[in-house]
Amino acid sequence: MDPVTAVVGPDVDRASASPPTELTVLERIGQPFGLVALILLFLALQALYGAHLPLFGDEAYYWAWSRQPALSYFDHPPMVAWLLRLATMLATSEAAVRLVPLLCTGLSAWLVQALARDVYGKRAAVIALLCFLVMPATQFNVLVVTPDAPLMLFWTLALYAGQRAVFSGGRGWHLLTGAAVGCALLSKYTAILFPGALLAFLLLRRRDVLARGDSWLAMLVAVLVFSPVLLWNSEHHWISFAFQYGHGTSPDAVLRWGPWIGFLAGTAMIVSPVLFVVAVTAVLADKTRRDGPTAYLSAFFLLPLAFFVWKGLFHKIELNWAAVAFPAATVLAAGFIARRGLGKTLAAALACALLLSLAIRFPVEMGLPAKWNPLNRLYANRAAVQALLALRRPAEPLLADHYTTASLLRFYAPDHPVVRIPTPSRYSQYDLWATNQPPSTPKGLYLAGSERGRELALACGRVALLRVFAFGAPGFIPQTFYFYRCGA
Repeated sequence: MDPVTAVVGPDVDRASASPPTELTVLERIGQPFGLVALILLFLALQALYGAHLPLFGDEAYYWAWSRQPALSYFDHPPMVAWLLRLATMLATSEAAVRLVPLLCTGLSAWLVQALARDVYGKRAAVIALLCFLVMPATQFNVLVVTPDAPLMLFWTLALYAGQRAVFSGGRGWHLLTGAAVGCALLSKYTAILFPGALLAFLLLRRRDVLARGDSWLAMLVAVLVFSPVLLWNSEHHWISFAFQYGHGTSPDAVLRWGPWIGFLAGTAMIVSPVLFVVAVTAVLADKTRRDGPTAYLSAFFLLPLAFFVWKGLFHKIELNWAAVAFPAATVLAAGFIARRGLGKTLAAALACALLLSLAIRFPVEMGLPAKWNPLNRLYANRAAVQALLALRRPAEPLLADHYTTASLLRFYAPDHPVVRIPTPSRYSQYDLWATNQPPSTPKGLYLAGSERGRELALACGRVALLRVFAFGAPGFIPQTFYFYRCGA
């Protein structure tokens, strides 16, 4: 047996004989113990890497939400804050914060392989798991805590339960699908694409499912689970919905070809270019039009991706926005590879994904230019915050120029005080919190990423520049911070 066949197995579609009795390497790994061990090894390595990695500003921002629990928040629904509240009940540390993406990604990986096993069999399940774990999108998703981590978990759960509900039936699967969709919506508004893709598939291929009472019951469950966000928005003049609509749209209709091409290339890169091409090939294969489960997966790959491809023509789209299309793409590619015994294609896909993932983890060692270093904002921000806190007087208030720096100050200060933003900045949850505080003249230490003395003087009166803090390291973009004392 040649090495490729030994790993993946023979071409099932072309084999006329009965399935081979000889177990391949993937089939041996595909036992439950092997799958669990693979996921636990992945999570252990990620935990070791990220335990003391400085927080991104947005991570600290979501942690600050968790300190003030609510039904929802200005920027996003509340799921990430709720999970962070649970993760940091016993300790407030970088490792505790990173428990959220670790657990969400581990469970997502299990669901991806379970879906692949249901649709394509054991070998496809292992291939899907391997591809999902090493793809750059997953590597970044497990690295930092964002709404994308719970979104990926509940989207994948809805994808798995939805496949069971559509093709096997059963009230339990319908209700689980509805609950998962509701939780996905509690994670990020992007999840609205799930019911859209499901409805499109059902209208085209399975209209009978829409006639089931359980389908409408599932829809009711999803709305009920999502209702806290609806209630919060109704009490805040629908401010979060309006913000996200404006955040993802452009006021003009000017085509932006450069960013659009960059988005397409970037999307292929964070999946793995080989895996992306295989997933598209699987969608275009003749059998897709005849195979119900494959058509179902194609809907959840193509429709979300098409939505962002279209939006990207007029507005800058972040690469993580389209990540909801990747679980279905991974399963489609795994099924295609397993059915056709494409061992060399699998090796190329994994090697390409692993190389890109290593560049995310070790950008300096991999020789990435400083401007492409994804860790640029981590070390400089923490160093600046710690340098400012060294100048702090006992119980002195803390101020900042932006919601990310304010959140980092609150996280790294030993007493985790409430931090104010006294100068003009992008509207955020801090502005909503400020409406509940009595007006007063700001006093205390102020951290800024640029010179803000004149604006700060208007807000505080007396201002003293304490220090200009410069941070630089090989492979990182140099950054400069300004330390002020208000009411000095």
